[in-house]
Amino acid sequence: MSILTLGISLIILAGLLCWGILKLVFKNTFVFFIGSIFLLVMDAIACFGFTVGQKGLIHLIWAVPIAIIMIIASYYFLAKRVKAPIQHLTEVIKQMSNKDITVNIDDKYKNEKYEIKDIVDSIHELITSTRILMHDLDTSANELLNSSSQINSSTNAISNSASEQASGIEEISSSIEEMSANIQNNSNNALESKNISTKANTLLQVSLKRVEEAVDLMNRINKEVEIVSEIANQTNILALNASIEASKAGAAGKGFSVVANEVRTLAEQSTLSASEINQLTMSGVQKINQVMQEINELNIETQKSAELVTEVATANQELNIGAGQINASIQELTKSVQENAASSEELNATSGSLLDTAQKLTNVVKLYQYKQAEVISINRSSKHKAVQTA
Repeated sequence: MSILTLGISLIILAGLLCWGILKLVFKNTFVFFIGSIFLLVMDAIACFGFTVGQKGLIHLIWAVPIAIIMIIASYYFLAKRVKAPIQHLTEVIKQMSNKDITVNIDDKYKNEKYEIKDIVDSIHELITSTRILMHDLDTSANELLNSSSQINSSTNAISNSASEQASGIEEISSSIEEMSANIQNNSNNALESKNISTKANTLLQVSLKRVEEAVDLMNRINKEVEIVSEIANQTNILALNASIEASKAGAAGKGFSVVANEVRTLAEQSTLSASEINQLTMSGVQKINQVMQEINELNIETQKSAELVTEVATANQELNIGAGQINASIQELTKSVQENAASSEELNATSGSLLDTAQKLTNVVKLYQYKQAEVISINRSSKHKAVQTA
């Protein structure tokens, strides 16, 4: 075996050994692919160099061109299989960084091997996920913008309504305070009316007592008149007897007869006057009894009025207490409404801030360029795959 053959064999054996170690460590990787090409070129150049060293420099005439051709071929092969995909992926990433997610990876790079295939698949998945995310984000931003607008309108309406309620409750509170004052005045007037009714009842009792005394007095007068009438009747009888006796006496009793007649006439007049006085007294007693009955009826009505006034006064006091309780409740309600108004104003400010945020989010989404039809197609494809998997 010649030295040339032995040397080339050793070079090839060393290359195979290095290739085996490279495969063992970096199997099915991009490093293994590039390393294999470099080992092949290096082994070839080493063999050419060893051959030139053994055979003479004359062999450079064919060794150098072949080495150059191998180097150029290796560069072209690596540029096509490594540099071009990396440059394309770099351009894709740059466009994505410029908020353009309409970019697509060229189909000729989707069948690469080793790590480049993983990078291509990852970037493709990133583009797809970003498109779906931006589509969902755009939809959510629009929904958030619409919801924020509705919330802002609702909070404005609530704030205005709360302010109007607060104003209305303040007016109601003022009206109830005025009503409470009127109820208190009515209660005072009712108490005063009750006092007047009590005094009137007392005066009626006194008047009734005096009328009863007058009736007793007239009854006594009537009795005295009856006595006078009886005396007049007796006197008339005596005068009649005296006249009869005087007529019997003749001329001697003539003067006595005249006196007896005068006495009888006075007795008759006294009887007539006593009868008239008795009639007047009886008529007065009847009228006084009628007045007493009317006073009794008036006393009953006065007592009823006093009782009604008492009930009205009690009711007014209860109304006054109720009005005070209502006023206190309205004050609490006013406080709650004012707190609600303040809360609605804060909610209004928050909804305004949310609306601004939604608008900003919408503007940010608009900066990204993507095709909505592609996103819809991607979503449908994903759902179809999920159904097939299930």
